[in-house]
Amino acid sequence: MQEMVALAKQAEDAGIDSIYLCEAWRSGFVGLAAIAMATERVEIGPYILNAYGRSPWLTAMSAIDLDELSGGRLVLGIGSGNKHINEDWQGIPQERPLRKMSEYIEVLKQAISTPVGETVQYEGEMHQMNWPPAVPPHRPSIPVYLAALYPKMTAVAGRVADGIALGALLSAPYVKEVILPRFRQAAAETGRDPDSLGVTMAPFVSVGQDGEAARQAAREAICHLYAPLPHPYYDYVLREQGFSKAADAAAKYVPEGQMEKAMEAFTDDIIDTVTINGTIEQARAQIDAFEGAVDQTLFVNVNYSGTSPEALQAGFQELIALGTSQ
Repeated sequence: MQEMVALAKQAEDAGIDSIYLCEAWRSGFVGLAAIAMATERVEIGPYILNAYGRSPWLTAMSAIDLDELSGGRLVLGIGSGNKHINEDWQGIPQERPLRKMSEYIEVLKQAISTPVGETVQYEGEMHQMNWPPAVPPHRPSIPVYLAALYPKMTAVAGRVADGIALGALLSAPYVKEVILPRFRQAAAETGRDPDSLGVTMAPFVSVGQDGEAARQAAREAICHLYAPLPHPYYDYVLREQGFSKAADAAAKYVPEGQMEKAMEAFTDDIIDTVTINGTIEQARAQIDAFEGAVDQTLFVNVNYSGTSPEALQAGFQELIALGTSQ
């Protein structure tokens, strides 16, 4: 945690715009609180909070506190997770995710913007709240983004969220031609201005002076998504973009321990399409392909050979250099 905070401060000093933490191996809020105290300017947020494991009430109180602590720099990323996270890790049935997330975002947005002296009153099918806040919000509202990829959840994001939070392995054409039209249409159909909503994406990024080694690290990171079983989100998105043969190879060989054979199926054209990789110059050009479609790109570091602190630090130094390059 101390290293995360030090790295966040270094990134801010270098000119990075935002720092997000995923909620998986660590909690979604604790590290951000530490980062908020160590920084002054960068936008911060969880990418993504798990809605099944945390009630809207607890999320709202935590968000109000963290927004105050950071001086109004928080952006909330919320998602439904998947059956592995919810049912295997938490023992919580993943019931009716579309209805749940629609109601969750609605009541959460009310709860984080209701002033002291008023009461949050919400009555849904899955969520109810009758709560008089005791702490005044730092600002009138906190942006709430919904993690979405599948068509119906993408529509939910367009109807109720302040923006859509996209994950990894997405090509620029797929974002521009498939996901965003669904998102914007859903917003327009409910009387919302699509241009007022944000779009954030978190691609796998592997950069380094050795461009081929960086590409190989990205290839390996994708294959690890199939251990011990194919991750449903990433398997779906690869197939959607026409890479079923590679997905089939990963699904077959990775569980058998034949990582090298699985990696062979992910040719350079696939890696260059669904990740940001190579030298900083090459990666910069790949990021530019999303210009006009994505407001912010969150770099997910996948380029670290081994697990030594030095290797991790080197990978993040490359990300900082990429994020501050012109």
